[in-house]
Amino acid sequence: MTSNLESISIYELKPNMILAENLIVDGTTLVAKEITLNSSIIKKIIEFYPSNTIHVYASGEELVAPSSQNSREQSLIQTENTLNRFSNKIDIFLNSLQKDSEPDLTEIKIMSKEILDNLNDYGSIIKNITNSKNIDEYLTRHCVNVALLSSLLGKWLNLPKNELTMLTHTAFLSDIGKTKVNPTILNKPSKLTYSEFDEVKKHSFYAYDLIKNIPLLDSSIISGVLMHHERLNGSGYPLGLKEDKISTFAKIIAITDMFDAMTSDRVYRKKQNPLKVLEVLQHDCIDLLDYNYITTFVRHMSNYYTGEMVKLNNGLIGKIIKIDINNISKPLISIDSNFIDLQVERDLFITEFQP
Repeated sequence: MTSNLESISIYELKPNMILAENLIVDGTTLVAKEITLNSSIIKKIIEFYPSNTIHVYASGEELVAPSSQNSREQSLIQTENTLNRFSNKIDIFLNSLQKDSEPDLTEIKIMSKEILDNLNDYGSIIKNITNSKNIDEYLTRHCVNVALLSSLLGKWLNLPKNELTMLTHTAFLSDIGKTKVNPTILNKPSKLTYSEFDEVKKHSFYAYDLIKNIPLLDSSIISGVLMHHERLNGSGYPLGLKEDKISTFAKIIAITDMFDAMTSDRVYRKKQNPLKVLEVLQHDCIDLLDYNYITTFVRHMSNYYTGEMVKLNNGLIGKIIKIDINNISKPLISIDSNFIDLQVERDLFITEFQP
């Protein structure tokens, strides 16, 4: 095989591409060189190969065919349409809570099932979550994003199917108590006063009150909703719980809730780039969030950003080629066949991800 080589992210692999190297894991060949890839082999590589990038032969049509790019764009559009549909359903659900009647969780259950059974293009999900969102729709989209991210983290943690289902329900419901908070406070464009922040913190209790009496609703869902702002060192709210007193679902949602909030535009703050947020979770939240859950989330999420297009502070646009798990916000960037290592070029940094 004499074709040129191309280095690509494992998440950009397509059927019919030809592998240009042996993939070795712990001394054993996972996939042999010059194998023609199919969907099952690609899944195997993504699951077991520890590196973000591999080499394939650039002669394969899948690397150059416009239809491949079109297919990717189509997948992104379909995912965005699904997320918008979920947001509209959440909006209707949240509005129904204003009537103080017992919440009808039918749509929550339907959406949770669709997430777990049908939304398998994780790359499109994560890219859509990262893309800018309408500030006015923050609460509805946040509910959807936290449910999606929590279900992903639950899968990466190998939770059984019944727990994944309940986790996704919990994530959808975690912020519904904000419908009981004065919208003037929620949408205030400046720093909250102590009393205003105390009111916002009550949303966990408000959500708990909304769902605590729903017949046959599992207690793990109720406790997860109540505790999702608790922190391991006891600094969280509403109960100031520590360590193993905090439920598993709450520990998971604490991470995904924080990630989506920090990567979203808010009325009082611009969003941060997701690699920087992953770095904050990894290094600054070690006494706040579960270490194993953070490590799993950061490792998997950073993999999905390999291959994404980003804009640097000097205005240049390039492609992320490799991410160092120990220095996530400073990846290796390719710009017009030139490589820029942001760990070396310390004056350069990522300002935004490209749609």
